[in-house]
Amino acid sequence: MPADIPHGSASSDDAERTARGHGIVDVGLLGLTEGCVVVLPSITFPATELRKITGLVRYEERSLFTLLLLRNPGMRVVYVTALPIAAAVIDYYLSFLDDPEGARERLTLIDLGDPEVRALSAKLLERPEVVERISRLIAGDDACLVPFNVTPLEADLGELLGIPLYGPRPDLIRWGSKSGGRRIARRAGVPILKGAEDLHELEDVEDVIEQLRPSLPQAEAVVIKLNNGFSGQGNVVVELDAPVAPIARSRSSFCAAEETWPTFAAKLKDEGGIVEELKRTDGLVSPSVQLRICAIGSVEVVSSHDQVLGGLDNQVYLGCQFPARVEYRQTIHELAARVGAELAAEGVIGVFGIDFIVIPEGQGRAIYLSEINLRMGGTTHPYFMANLALRGNYEASTGELMTGTGPKTYFATDNLKSAAYEGLCPEDVITCVADAGLAFNPDTGTGVLLHLLGALHDFGKVGATCIANTDRDSAELYDAFVACLDRTAASRS
Repeated sequence: MPADIPHGSASSDDAERTARGHGIVDVGLLGLTEGCVVVLPSITFPATELRKITGLVRYEERSLFTLLLLRNPGMRVVYVTALPIAAAVIDYYLSFLDDPEGARERLTLIDLGDPEVRALSAKLLERPEVVERISRLIAGDDACLVPFNVTPLEADLGELLGIPLYGPRPDLIRWGSKSGGRRIARRAGVPILKGAEDLHELEDVEDVIEQLRPSLPQAEAVVIKLNNGFSGQGNVVVELDAPVAPIARSRSSFCAAEETWPTFAAKLKDEGGIVEELKRTDGLVSPSVQLRICAIGSVEVVSSHDQVLGGLDNQVYLGCQFPARVEYRQTIHELAARVGAELAAEGVIGVFGIDFIVIPEGQGRAIYLSEINLRMGGTTHPYFMANLALRGNYEASTGELMTGTGPKTYFATDNLKSAAYEGLCPEDVITCVADAGLAFNPDTGTGVLLHLLGALHDFGKVGATCIANTDRDSAELYDAFVACLDRTAASRS
């Protein structure tokens, strides 16, 4: 199927939708100067998985970086959420623009007033009157639907709205599963860890682990990953110093505290999963590369980060440092581009991430593909927000974000949380950051960019992208931000 057909079959209607939304498919989000984007930040995963994320419904605000596209007078944004976004949060994002009031006139916010923890796309499909309203809003525009991830639900919404999806067709999302990632990596000739994929039964997992043992004499453990798990929440670590059969009695640990073998077995049967050796090596790091594939199939490196991991055996994503370390940056760029070429040949379009594992080995290092995330991820919103706020230019040859004041680096997280922060309002944090002299300064191109502000009051959770001129400076800026937040929380007691 041609790469420029966003989803569905190659009908005349599809071709018309593609033509109308061709701008974003050709130039990407950062290149848009006119048209309309319908932002649908639905994290479309099973509700049982979504409940593992603190403040999940407010994660829909992570795509608010798209509001900075309104700096172009020819752009309009329709932004859909389950709950209303605080006025102070919208004001904060628009404050980065030269003409906030003009931008506000080209912004339409739609909320469904539904706090239930489930996919926003499912909620929207149940509200045909809202879908019809969006259709009227975008009538005659060169419009495109920008989802967080793509499933048949997002494809259905694109069909109803008559606009293309900026993302892979639903029949291609299998390449973003843990099993699909291993298969596509083999095709691209990119190394993967020892293991097996397409497993659906615990008995098969037990057999695979026993078959792997002879080839893993030094391995202490393996990790089982659900195909569609995210942020490490679908993983279980099984130790190899004891029998693994029956696996329900093995020495094992789930990354998600509420998971059990019966619940895990049901999910494995339904979606499948993989088994991989678990590397416990000093100096191990996990960088990530973002790619963009345009309509003609060209593959472009968008950014690279070093992920900050924590939790059980560092299986859980906590944040990221931009850019990835220079000693392996170009290598992971090249490996990611090879994987991207295979995905482009399948017809994938849009922005997505590829995670790697880098392990010191002798005088060099071994690099393995960890997983492919055919969706927006934890590194997407900080990079796009930083790029748009800085009006920067990513130099693929060096992997740096260049600005008028030189290359920039940043540390970002959306996992800063504390019970002490509960009850804080967005205005409290915006004000404390400004008063402390930490707010983003467009003249220097440094400072703190805030996000996930809506999760503060009820969940004590917030995110930040701390931009500086060096990695050390960005880390110090983050520490200063945390100290500022702690002081603000303490002042209320």
